[in-house]
Amino acid sequence: MPETKKPANDADAERNVDQIRDILFGGQMRDYERRFLEMGQRLEAEMSRLRESQDKRMAQIDKRVDEQYEKLSRQVRQEVTDRNEAVDDLESRVQQSARTARSEINKALDGLSSEMSAVDERLRDALSELSAALDVRASEAATSLSRTSAELRAEKLGREDLSSLLTELALRLKGDFDLPSN
Repeated sequence: MPETKKPANDADAERNVDQIRDILFGGQMRDYERRFLEMGQRLEAEMSRLRESQDKRMAQIDKRVDEQYEKLSRQVRQEVTDRNEAVDDLESRVQQSARTARSEINKALDGLSSEMSAVDERLRDALSELSAALDVRASEAATSLSRTSAELRAEKLGREDLSSLLTELALRLKGDFDLPSN
């Protein structure tokens, strides 16, 4: 039984210590607890205010980012549309220029072909005229040559005549040739 009294004494002693502590420090402890409680409430209120402020700011930032994103998206879409229109315009102008150039080249080729045909015809006519003139000149030259040849034959000495003449001259020089007297 003495052992059972001991725990009761300890419990009494602890109660006494708690009472003494409460007497000595109780007012201060209650004041500290009240202050800590007020500070905790103020901190929670400040944290709530900061969270709300942060949420508002984040909402504003999100809103501004969304607005800027939409604005940039519109600008990009407009730029793409403008670029596509410019490309289409350029493509149509290039095609038109190609058609115009092709048409001009075809006209120039047709003109050159016509001109070449005309020049070919003129050259063929001139060649024909030259051929006819050459035939006439050749005929005239052949006629003249024949005439001149005939004249030369009529006026020239033949080989036999020349040989007879030279033989007669040689005989006369030698004195072996007598002229018939008439």
